[in-house]
Amino acid sequence: MSGQTPPMVRRHLLSLAAIACLPLAAPWPGLQAIVHIFLILGLAPGFPSPLTGLLWSAAAGWVVEGSLRLTPHMGATPLANMLICLTAYALLVQWPPHTRRPFWGRMAALAALHWLLANLLLRLAGGPHAWGFQWVFTLGSVPLWATLALKLHEPIHRR
Repeated sequence: MSGQTPPMVRRHLLSLAAIACLPLAAPWPGLQAIVHIFLILGLAPGFPSPLTGLLWSAAAGWVVEGSLRLTPHMGATPLANMLICLTAYALLVQWPPHTRRPFWGRMAALAALHWLLANLLLRLAGGPHAWGFQWVFTLGSVPLWATLALKLHEPIHRR
């Protein structure tokens, strides 16, 4: 036995399920964006070790880049995922979530920042590309995935 607590094992299993859903949701980019951002901002920053969250974020970025035909497969999405995951982790450690609405605002701002950073890095890596409308689905579903993330973050970061 690895000595991990049951919530951490559940978090690993949820992350694995989200990674498995990413290529399955590729025909529906809006759904894929929601699952992707939930993994990056909802699950990955909740691990006690930031390295574990970075590995899950990088894996999500590579799976998304591998499932989309329009984006170059050069590592721009994993890099954006890891930077946003580190930012979310630092915010969770510094200011743990207490209420729902300010946490929704924080998650919406991080999701918008992720979208801009990912598209900027994709443009630098592969030139002009289609930006898409995944940000509409991501920001429109903030109350859904951010509330679930708040439920997942509460027991871990309140020590």
